[in-house]
Amino acid sequence: MIEWSGKLFLTDSVKKKVKKIRKKIEKPDKIRFGAYVVTLNDNGTDLFDIYNILMFPAKHFKKEDTDVMIVGLAGKEDEAKELVIEIIKKITADDIPLSPDGLKEYFKAAAK
Repeated sequence: MIEWSGKLFLTDSVKKKVKKIRKKIEKPDKIRFGAYVVTLNDNGTDLFDIYNILMFPAKHFKKEDTDVMIVGLAGKEDEAKELVIEIIKKITADDIPLSPDGLKEYFKAAAK
């Protein structure tokens, strides 16, 4: 299941395309353009993953037991990496524990 954080971080290159990108991710059969998503990692060790949205038609993301929380959108891979740095700076400034559990709590609270 794909879940969207209420505190979605965006790069300037995607701010005007959020609805279009979101629609393509939720119904990925006809994705024709690239953008990148920053998601919370669910392995318990790493904090974030970066995916090209062209990967979302993959079987992995269609599984019912696969939970993906999208916390950021970027137009290019290097922008996505910079966005992760921005997210980490914001979270540490807000005194949120920089751990997988702390991030999940922070972003899930924002999704409600």
